[in-house]
Amino acid sequence: MSDVRTTVSIDPSMTVRDIIQRHPATFAVFMRHGLMGCGGPQGPVEPVAYFARVHGVDPGALIADLETAAASGDVVPMEGPITPQQLAREDLYRRFLKAALLFTFTGGAALGAWALIAMAIQGRLGGIGRGIIQVHGHWQLFGWVGLFVVGIAYHILPRLAAVPLPSYPAAAASFALLVTGTILRAAQSLDPSMIRSTLLIGGALMELAGCALFAWTVARILGPQSGPGRIAFSYLALGSAWLIAAAFLNLAHAWHLVARSTFEIPAFWNLPYLSIFLLGFVTFWIFGVSLRTLPLFMGLKARPEVTAALLLPLTASLAALAIGESLFVAGRGAWSRWLFGAGGLGTGLCLVLFVWAIGIMGRREAAPEPGVDHGYEKFLRLGYAWLLISAGMLVVFSGFVLAGRSMDHAYVGAYRHALTVGFITTVIVGMASRIVPVFRGVPLYSARLREWSFWLLFVGNIVRVLFQSLSAGGDPLWLRIAGVSGVLELAALALFGVNLWKTMDVVTVEETAAAGWRPPIAPETRVGELLAAYPGLLPVFVRNGFGALANPVLRRTVARVVSVGEACRMHGVDLQSFLAQLSEARARLGA
Repeated sequence: MSDVRTTVSIDPSMTVRDIIQRHPATFAVFMRHGLMGCGGPQGPVEPVAYFARVHGVDPGALIADLETAAASGDVVPMEGPITPQQLAREDLYRRFLKAALLFTFTGGAALGAWALIAMAIQGRLGGIGRGIIQVHGHWQLFGWVGLFVVGIAYHILPRLAAVPLPSYPAAAASFALLVTGTILRAAQSLDPSMIRSTLLIGGALMELAGCALFAWTVARILGPQSGPGRIAFSYLALGSAWLIAAAFLNLAHAWHLVARSTFEIPAFWNLPYLSIFLLGFVTFWIFGVSLRTLPLFMGLKARPEVTAALLLPLTASLAALAIGESLFVAGRGAWSRWLFGAGGLGTGLCLVLFVWAIGIMGRREAAPEPGVDHGYEKFLRLGYAWLLISAGMLVVFSGFVLAGRSMDHAYVGAYRHALTVGFITTVIVGMASRIVPVFRGVPLYSARLREWSFWLLFVGNIVRVLFQSLSAGGDPLWLRIAGVSGVLELAALALFGVNLWKTMDVVTVEETAAAGWRPPIAPETRVGELLAAYPGLLPVFVRNGFGALANPVLRRTVARVVSVGEACRMHGVDLQSFLAQLSEARARLGA
């Protein structure tokens, strides 16, 4: 007798989760193609063709494999319950992101908003003593931006490169080191003492060690990479190298504060540090992730040959800018002015060319993918628009330096704000709103909160950059208006923080089981919750006609929608008899 199999047709618009739920045998295909690292164990709620393209898999070949597997009707073997250790590894990014939010809501954006209001009231920039502004800046850089980028990197880089995380203990240790080191930097505002010196040097060494563990992880993952994603990975590798350079400069900052018993880091140390951290580490990482994802996410017409050609000029220009501005501020001769100006011009022009080359400011080449939330896209376009503005300001500023003219600090502060909040923070908010729900396998908590965050950031940045620039004329009125921006931007980040925190805190079936919670054997209990808590009950389900539950993905999927009572009604199983069998089996298991 011939083996006749039913033909199965899978539409490219079906979500990964729907395909797995309807055809459990396809789970093995997704695993083989490396597509099950996002969305939780049941897969992401995204169209399969779109999800395949984003991950560099040919949609046609994938769908053909899926249809073959679905027609076979094979069942994925049962697996044991997920352990707390496995959950901790999968959710490593969450501790980084939550810590980043706590930093910006305390000594980061919150302290910055207070300082800006204080300066607006007094009608001039500065005047906040004891290094408080620099502590605020450090918490924003290492605490807010640094932890956010590193945490996201630990989750997405192994998936983009199809290489496992080399060492979970090393990644977890980097979190402890970076968080502790950043907190200790607050000692900068203490009176000089042995305790202060120990805290500052110890904190800087911890941050250096945390950055080194991160760079080691990135090198281990990217070492064997080649092919189409090579340029994107090159930006990521260089960004990690810039982070190490920034960490060494940070150690030099701590040593200067201790050796000179001072509260302030001088400009010749601080300016190159800011350029290396912001334009080197953070911007290179944003560029690398953008190259790997945005053309596919947003249907952009990218010019990869241009972004590849910009890699070395941007690196060289940034190095010249960092070295030149340090030597120029320290008064090391006219040649330092030329190095500073040329580095700034080159960096600014490379940034503008990159924005053009990635195509984010142009029109879509393809229609928006149905079934995908595109609300994050305006954040990315706005963020890159601010990058163009900040790059233009850097070019103008560099021209003034080359011409031997001075630049008011209000302009420099406006440029840096356009870069840090306008570009970096806006892109972080947008990308996090896109990818964290995918990581978690749940929808974004609130699209409305996301909209409010967008408009508050939009207005806040305009108010800050425009009116701080106008304050260079000496009129305190403009600075007082600019002071409002701190409140607007803090509110934007607060709403974003609530939105992201709520999204990350959606409790999954696996987490309740791993935490030790045991549901009752009752009609209203979800099937998946019961099997996650008592895997040994599966034979009872299979014996009563629920054979498809041998698939672990289906078990976790039905947990959200089907109770024991509903399952019995759908399959014509006597509820009371089935509950009695489950209770007896649980007693035999000793659970």
